[in-house]
Amino acid sequence: MQLNLIYSVLFSAYLFWHPFHVSVTDIEHDVKSKSVQVSHRIFLDDLEVGLKKFHKIDRIDTYKPSDEQVLDSLIGNYIKTKVSFLINGSKKEITYLGSELEGDGRWCYYEILDVEKVDEVEVTNVALMEVFDDQQNIVHFKSKGKLKSYKLDKDTKFINFKFDE
Repeated sequence: MQLNLIYSVLFSAYLFWHPFHVSVTDIEHDVKSKSVQVSHRIFLDDLEVGLKKFHKIDRIDTYKPSDEQVLDSLIGNYIKTKVSFLINGSKKEITYLGSELEGDGRWCYYEILDVEKVDEVEVTNVALMEVFDDQQNIVHFKSKGKLKSYKLDKDTKFINFKFDE
């Protein structure tokens, strides 16, 4: 019991004091399913601060939520306002699928349906930039066998990737 308490205190201190604010977004166009699949990893403590501010709530537990569905609803609403895609010139709607805990972060999953091909995509990701001045969002996008990456921050909130055949 004491060991669990010590672990919880140390883990919480680590999460609160991690020295940087960064998220990683892995995006891949799946030709077979005609979808763009997204995995977005966000530090738990950063996500908690962002959700509390965005939804104007006092308390939320992103580590052990009392109700996973409520947490996913809050995350989904937040993501849909902070991340957007313009694919081949058309704005695309995000379908939020859910999230899962991994270590000190939470993987958030969403997708875009009915995407036959990706020649050009503009990705906007301003998640947590309203909370942390030093927030960086790393974006990896894979299409047509090519992987392209970019770091978004307060000065660069979107990136345009081109995938020539």
